[in-house]
Amino acid sequence: MKISVVITTFNRPDFLQEALIGVSQQELSAYEIIIIDDCSTKSYDEVFPLVEKLDARYLKQKSGVGANAARNIGIKESSGDIVAFLDDDDIWLPNYLKVIHEEYLGGADAIVSGFKQLGKEEVVVTNKDLTVTKSSLLRGNTYCGMSGFSAKRDLLLQNSFDETLNNGQDWDMYVRLFQKGIKFKNIPAPIFLYRFQNEDGIGAKVRKMKPSDIDKRLGSAYKHKVFLGDYWFKKRVCEQILFSLKHKNEKSRWIIQALKMAGFKATFVFFFNALRRKVLNKPMSI
Repeated sequence: MKISVVITTFNRPDFLQEALIGVSQQELSAYEIIIIDDCSTKSYDEVFPLVEKLDARYLKQKSGVGANAARNIGIKESSGDIVAFLDDDDIWLPNYLKVIHEEYLGGADAIVSGFKQLGKEEVVVTNKDLTVTKSSLLRGNTYCGMSGFSAKRDLLLQNSFDETLNNGQDWDMYVRLFQKGIKFKNIPAPIFLYRFQNEDGIGAKVRKMKPSDIDKRLGSAYKHKVFLGDYWFKKRVCEQILFSLKHKNEKSRWIIQALKMAGFKATFVFFFNALRRKVLNKPMSI
């Protein structure tokens, strides 16, 4: 089965270069590599020699369309049986494509996987499920981000990324595919490197938000409110509100917002679990 690689990038030529090196070192070669540049303002001249060496297609958008739209463009531009997504700031380990290829040969329709923290590889994040389960999805995205996700192209053409979502597009996709009843496999092993806390990443953006702007982060929760049920819906809302709380200003306002929108029980559970993770020294999760 042919695997198309779709890499989305924006203003990170240095990271893209690292990602492409990782793709070039795969034990199983990709059928094609498609890079969707979401209208970067930084020069990518330093990357173009490697792009040409890998015979990759570099498609720069004339205006910013957002990560979800960029991925949808990549799906339409691809021609392989499988589309494997890679964010420009993450790196696949050498066996990544080989491992997922074997799963597809075994009948998988879509795949997620575990990962290691880039730069601190002793931190490993995996879910023990062999297939994606509702119990895990109810707890949020307990699997991985986009760099560990792949699916059959025909399936993705019928189930594109939701371009209205500001965040949670990975979890939203996983929930929708799960509800389709497809063979959705999880690889409970770390096969890529995930970069935490970029200066321009989600965490940095959230820290600059005001509590009144939180609705931007709640789109996926409201979209799947029925799937979640009351308890898990409020829990997800609370987690989105209090995400990266220790780095935010006006912490009391954020806590009040959580109490207002998610209630006392969900807020209490959030802080109880945070304390428990600290005491047990559990590794961070996505």
